[in-house]
Amino acid sequence: MVLAVDSIAGGRIFYIDPATSNGKLGQAKDEEPKSHTFDEAIDIVGFGRTGWQVFLVSALIMLAVINETMGISILIPASHCDLNLSATDKGVLTGVSFAGIILTSHLWGYVADTKGRKNVIVLSLVITTLCSLVSSMAVNFTTIAVMRLLVGMSISAPSATIYAYLGEFTKTEKRTVVISFASVAVGLSYVFTGTFGWIVLSFDWRVNILDLVEFRPWRLLFILYSLPGAIGAVWLMFLPESPKFYISRGRDDKALEILRNMYVENHPGVGEDDFPVKRFTPECNETVDCMKQDGCLTILASMWNQTVPLFKRPNLLYFSVCCALQFGMFVVSAGMGLWYPEIVNRVTKSNGNDSATICEVLRGVELPEQDLLHDMEDVCNDHVTSDVFVYVIALGSIYTFLYLAISTMLRKFSRGYILVINLLISGVSGVLLVFINEPYCVLVLFCSFMVFAGISISIVNGAAVSLFPTSVRAMAVCLSLMMGRLGSVVGTNMIGLIMEENCNLTFILFGGCSLLGAALAFILPSR
Repeated sequence: MVLAVDSIAGGRIFYIDPATSNGKLGQAKDEEPKSHTFDEAIDIVGFGRTGWQVFLVSALIMLAVINETMGISILIPASHCDLNLSATDKGVLTGVSFAGIILTSHLWGYVADTKGRKNVIVLSLVITTLCSLVSSMAVNFTTIAVMRLLVGMSISAPSATIYAYLGEFTKTEKRTVVISFASVAVGLSYVFTGTFGWIVLSFDWRVNILDLVEFRPWRLLFILYSLPGAIGAVWLMFLPESPKFYISRGRDDKALEILRNMYVENHPGVGEDDFPVKRFTPECNETVDCMKQDGCLTILASMWNQTVPLFKRPNLLYFSVCCALQFGMFVVSAGMGLWYPEIVNRVTKSNGNDSATICEVLRGVELPEQDLLHDMEDVCNDHVTSDVFVYVIALGSIYTFLYLAISTMLRKFSRGYILVINLLISGVSGVLLVFINEPYCVLVLFCSFMVFAGISISIVNGAAVSLFPTSVRAMAVCLSLMMGRLGSVVGTNMIGLIMEENCNLTFILFGGCSLLGAALAFILPSR
């Protein structure tokens, strides 16, 4: 580049010779690539084969999570003779998976935010599948209890991280809708476990394996319930890592490579060079500290550094609200879910002319169990009645229908309004149960009380994926869901402690949880 001087009419003009500068100054501004936000890049990429695969595999993994955590409720009564399970043993097996989830949620959130979503989900699903296979061959309570604890500790990762993974392939404004549609698989999982349980447990065959294990239908059911997770792990191996995660770690080149390949896949006839996105616009609150990625001091110090941003502005308020909402919704949906088959059974068998409130219906719930234990002293009976499967399938069908309805509504209405309405319906239904005494009204109100709280969980998960920066997103979802699992444990134990002494108070407290949640939902952004 040469600075030249010309004299014109006694004056001097300074200019840069374009020939010697190769025109770089004049073209520098034009040659600088335009910066795009991640949402703009996703819009340009479009939705194609990879997008559909990410959506479907996420739904399959959500189904697998419910299979592993809730399917045990069908397997316990079918296996209690072979494993010689006491009432206490059954209670431990029911809750041990949730204990595993609570214990490891923090760790998995840290690993997913620092090492990647895909690898964490694949690894944890492989461990879950292996532990489930060992569970199917268990010959005593200790073995199956340890395996179910390990299942809970490993399934904790995909139970939360899959929401972050799916959401990060989607525009911010569409995330709640997409996650809600994928969550239809939660309802389908109840149909899956109920249907396969009904079919498999209707047989009564026995196969001796090396004179060590008597392989019966309930053991096969363990394997069938673990198949969706195994398929999901293999499928996910062929899909890319979240490009949003790479951006959050300062690896824009990897994110561009993934998005470029998706762009070529979705637009036949174009080449990789035609992809217009060359660099990304930094987003608010997206901070990268590569030293934290491997833990400068210790893993615990690194986990602490990864967690601290959630307890500082601007994340603290929304994180606290999400945790409180998850806790309350799990208290209602999981806590009351324990009583669902018994209440439905009693209401449907009652005379339509007999008026009874929910607490009158629940009187004597312990008696059938006592009679059953009496009978077991003579002959152990591990037959699971068809009513159990009918109720589980019916509940799954209700969940599936409402998930679809809510997902469709989210395309037209804001998530905030829908969340508030859901929790209001749940809370009002819970309080009305204390006063309503028409049998089928009791049934409708009880289902509304439980289900509308349950379907709101996916809305809060979608909100969490949108509200928190990528660098702490998986941690936020994992910890909020950990509070939810804690709520399910608290809910079931609260019922056991106060239901018998003051049934009406129980429903007022649980209904109050949903009503308080409706009030807290106003704090979250509506979109």
